[in-house]
Amino acid sequence: MEKKRLYGVILAGGSGSRLWPLSREMYPKQLLKLVSEKTLFQSTFYRLSEVILPQNIYTILNTKHLTDIRLQLNQLKELYKKPEDLKIIVEPVGRNTAPAIGLSIMYILDKCKDDKLDPIIFVAPSDHIIQNQNLFNEAVENGINLAEAGFIVTFGIKPNKPDTGYGYISTEPNKNITKICDKGLKVKEFKEKPDLEIAQEYLASQTYYWNSGMFIFKASTLLKELELYSNDIYTLLKDISFKDEGPTVDFNDYIKIPDNSIDYAIMEKSKLITLIPIDCGWNDMGSWEAIYDVVEKDTNNNFVFGNVIDFESENSLIYSTSKLISTIGIKDTVIVETNDAILVCDKNKTQDVKKVFNVLKSCNDDVCFEHSTVYRPWGYYTVLEKAEDFLVKMININVKAKLSLQMHYHRSEHWVILSGTAKVIKGDRELYLNPGDSIDIPATVKHSLYNPGKIDLKIIEVQRGNYLKEDDIVRFEDIYGRVLTNV
Repeated sequence: MEKKRLYGVILAGGSGSRLWPLSREMYPKQLLKLVSEKTLFQSTFYRLSEVILPQNIYTILNTKHLTDIRLQLNQLKELYKKPEDLKIIVEPVGRNTAPAIGLSIMYILDKCKDDKLDPIIFVAPSDHIIQNQNLFNEAVENGINLAEAGFIVTFGIKPNKPDTGYGYISTEPNKNITKICDKGLKVKEFKEKPDLEIAQEYLASQTYYWNSGMFIFKASTLLKELELYSNDIYTLLKDISFKDEGPTVDFNDYIKIPDNSIDYAIMEKSKLITLIPIDCGWNDMGSWEAIYDVVEKDTNNNFVFGNVIDFESENSLIYSTSKLISTIGIKDTVIVETNDAILVCDKNKTQDVKKVFNVLKSCNDDVCFEHSTVYRPWGYYTVLEKAEDFLVKMININVKAKLSLQMHYHRSEHWVILSGTAKVIKGDRELYLNPGDSIDIPATVKHSLYNPGKIDLKIIEVQRGNYLKEDDIVRFEDIYGRVLTNV
């Protein structure tokens, strides 16, 4: 098969709710550096680039994560020959994996229509780790052969314990499949996440695999099955129009598409599903227990990160991002601290962290949506104090970085320079400010902030108004390409 016919799709949506409080809806787990110097998303991109041309790898994401994903892709410049090789598909609203995968196929077909290809597409979540790249590559090559023959291929992980956090796949041998790929199996049934007793039965049977959420197929095969088994999704996707700016499709068109997973929409119904077992050190990083399983531990079987003092604890994960955590004699416990939240739970109960996240979300509590420190292409800001009608931030602008030319309808701002030099645009004026200087920015006045110096620029920003959300930003110019986004 010609390599130019193989495409990759990275599913970069999701909120990572079971890794709260480190993972937040606006900065989910795939954007975090949890086990290496690369984020989970970046590691996924590197992994796929071993078998797929980088310019053929598409990332599909929600518009609220666009700035962060684009920033992380820009850090992978060594993989690209030119900037336009970077491919992003932006959903205006999340509609689950079936619409996301269907939209990706339609978009790829539109982009390669002049080549008249029936591309083979490999789909992968953005939040997995895989420790053995060679075995992963081999599994993908085997999957290509089955996909060429008209099958939809999933990749199954052989269970090593009765885990209740994964979906399971029941399999059986099939001669027609093994003729094409000797490792291939026929999928009998997809199973929901089981209770412990059922998971033990699955483990003992030796015919069940964990559902990895990775798939490979010909575009034509998947679309035929989507039309057959989820025609409501297919009908709304087949004639959808693509845009060059902002979200890839119109919000009013996309919101009509049913919210459904690829498992429910196709995989549990199709007769074309095959499975390739893959033993490559896979972990979906879906819980703090999963993190604990893959990290290096000390002599007491603890993983300790950050500002921690411990005595005589065992089999625990203790993770501090700012405050001191002191522990004495705890066992099988997870403690995760951020500067605005603390999680403490039994290590065997980490799947239930999602319940906490859902309660916070139902209350519209900011602690589930974003961190008090938020990173941007130009630097970061930390929320110091917040009330109904005012907000105080410490803003750090990197050397030679610049905030967009913008204005706000509902708030005024007061800036105090703490360190560095600030070049300020206020209306039609241009000013230079030094430590101790301050300036008022009234509502509806265009303004920008640039750091021309050789050290980071730090300021205190006091916002006042009746609406203080980050979406009260109208951008006019931006060197990071965010004029049409609100982040």
